[in-house]
Amino acid sequence: MRRSLWCLLLTLACFPLIARADSPDEQFEKQIRPLLVNKCVECHAGRTPEGMLDLSSKSGLHKGGMTGPSLSGKNVDASLLFERLVTDDEDLLMPPGERLSDAEIAAVRKWIAAGAPWPDASAEMMPADFATQSDHWAFQPITRPQPPSVANEAWCRTDIDRFILARQEAAGVEPVEDADRATWLRRVTLDLTGLPPTIDEQADFAADTSDQAEQRVIDRLLASRAYAERFARRWLDVARYADTSGDGTDMPVPEARYYRDWVIDAIDADMPYDQFLIEQLAGDILAKQNPDDPENYRHTIATGYIALTRRFGNSKYAELHQIIDDTIDTVGKSTMGLSLGCARCHHHKFDPVTMEDYYGLYGYFASTVYPHAGTEHQKERSDMPAITVPAKLQSSMESHVAWAVSDKSDPGDSPLHTAGDPSKRGPKVPRGYLAFLTDDRPEIPNDSSGRLQLAQWIASKDNPLTARVMVNRIWQSHFGRGFVINPANFGVQSPPPTHPALLDYLADEFVASGWSIKHMHRLIVSSHVYRLASSESAEQLARDQSNEWLWHFPRQRMDAETFRDSILAVSGRLQSGSNGRHPFKPTDQLKYTQGNPFSEVFDHEFRSVYLMTPRLNRHPLMALFDGADANTTTAERGESTVPLQSLFVVNGGFVRDQATAFAERIQQSGDDTEARLEHAWRLAYARDCSADERIAASSYLDQYVASRLAEANDPAAAQRDAWISLARVLIASNEFMYID
Repeated sequence: MRRSLWCLLLTLACFPLIARADSPDEQFEKQIRPLLVNKCVECHAGRTPEGMLDLSSKSGLHKGGMTGPSLSGKNVDASLLFERLVTDDEDLLMPPGERLSDAEIAAVRKWIAAGAPWPDASAEMMPADFATQSDHWAFQPITRPQPPSVANEAWCRTDIDRFILARQEAAGVEPVEDADRATWLRRVTLDLTGLPPTIDEQADFAADTSDQAEQRVIDRLLASRAYAERFARRWLDVARYADTSGDGTDMPVPEARYYRDWVIDAIDADMPYDQFLIEQLAGDILAKQNPDDPENYRHTIATGYIALTRRFGNSKYAELHQIIDDTIDTVGKSTMGLSLGCARCHHHKFDPVTMEDYYGLYGYFASTVYPHAGTEHQKERSDMPAITVPAKLQSSMESHVAWAVSDKSDPGDSPLHTAGDPSKRGPKVPRGYLAFLTDDRPEIPNDSSGRLQLAQWIASKDNPLTARVMVNRIWQSHFGRGFVINPANFGVQSPPPTHPALLDYLADEFVASGWSIKHMHRLIVSSHVYRLASSESAEQLARDQSNEWLWHFPRQRMDAETFRDSILAVSGRLQSGSNGRHPFKPTDQLKYTQGNPFSEVFDHEFRSVYLMTPRLNRHPLMALFDGADANTTTAERGESTVPLQSLFVVNGGFVRDQATAFAERIQQSGDDTEARLEHAWRLAYARDCSADERIAASSYLDQYVASRLAEANDPAAAQRDAWISLARVLIASNEFMYID
């Protein structure tokens, strides 16, 4: 009896909890708010919600969007909001490509039938974690961390070493021994110039035993034109430089080379990086502000950075939105490490970039005249900005124009494109910056695109991304990998930097140095960590297999340009200068079609940075050895290893011709075989030929000559071919192509 009574009392006590339905407020909080946050407001929130439907507040819900009111009272089946959840039309289904569960749909039906109650009319919601995305490390102001204390202070040459060694000591790894002097000289010379050290440079360094010997080498390399050519190519990668248009015709752009040369000149002169960016984004505006400056034509040429946006069609306005989208994507990735293009159709799914941010940027470039907006090639050039070139330079320039941009006569804000569709225009969005980084709004003159204001904001020391991104690129250029693994993505999805304190220290140093790129290169290659050998230790590999703590120098394969240029250098065929205009047909004869696109490849024996760079039909060597893709910003090149690369080196005509010249150079160095071998090793590897190598090479030459004499009694030809064969072996070796 007592037991039955307890069961009855328990049942009665629980009954109200089981039978009681959730109140409207509770149902909203438990079922509707999570649904809106997780499925809807990622796109339908903020100041420019998709379709102008804002589901982050009660007022936005009842106001509806561009297609009409969201609700029809309590009539569920007449509600546009509910209709989009259950439609069989995949193009109209919401969320796009993701049908809600039956339980979720039932909850929404119940909520609408109850009058779509919203507990607090003032409460708003944003996408999950949208507000906290702004707390991401890369979006915070740059600080100047103090170099940490280390146990082995004597090992450190610079503050860089203190940051690196502190992480090594904490991780229990020890740096390897230093590279020998010959290895270091080859490393730093190839690294800073993309060319091997000459025999004279090797001899001078070997003879200089002072404490300043390395610094003198670094200063000499940084002052060379070869350095500027080397690092200009790295910027041209991210600027997606090309000498052709990239559409179906891949029309040649003879004037593009002016921008390439401008970049080389700017790097050579160590133009402050903030000015470097401002001129590329708004140089034409600077030129207009200083009409009496005889050098202002260079400012206009600098905007080739924008003008070289890939062309996406032949009509005057069709595809213009794609051209602008490509510009925004390039600007975002190359200067700030952000994938801004993701916000064209909806708020960025990971970073705090809204559609309003995107179309605020869009307005700058929609107010800009691109040189490839005409319907015919000649018409395009009539749209190009005129430049006044000093008389002394006119002979080297084939044309009353630059492949550059200029402001439209009627600049202004741009409308938002619903779902990224330019035919579905919403309200105009004021030109601005990225709201999550600044509250500032630009003050744009009525007759200006505002690109100058945008450029000044991007290049400001208060923009935390710009200095970090460039310092990361500079570090990557020396060690093959940046602190941030993806140099074009500093957003929320990117893994944190391996050395965050050092990254900020260098970013602050960069700004404090007056944005000097050369200063940063000098600082890095002067460090002890850069001096380490590339050898590996099994014990250290067990602790840090990926070399994250930089306990040894990472062995790196030459990039395509360095490989080609080094072959030309050792052959003695490398020409100085730029080779001038590419041998395109005269401008008035540049008539290509979709069915007959431009497809020529122009080769020469000048440095690879001066090769004609097509977008569709890439230079064979550049394509084979992972050169940059000129169709998009390239922050990091791939590194493939395929049989065709070996076949190119062993059988290719280019290597054959250069090996022939290399062999002639070796033979002309003297009559003694050992002296010739020493000369060959110095040219190819920048080191002595070892005793074992001399024996092996001499034996190889003797056997080759004997084999040829058995075929034909021509001793001179046999000797020549033997040295050619050896020269090709040296070029084809791993030691030639890899940098220790």
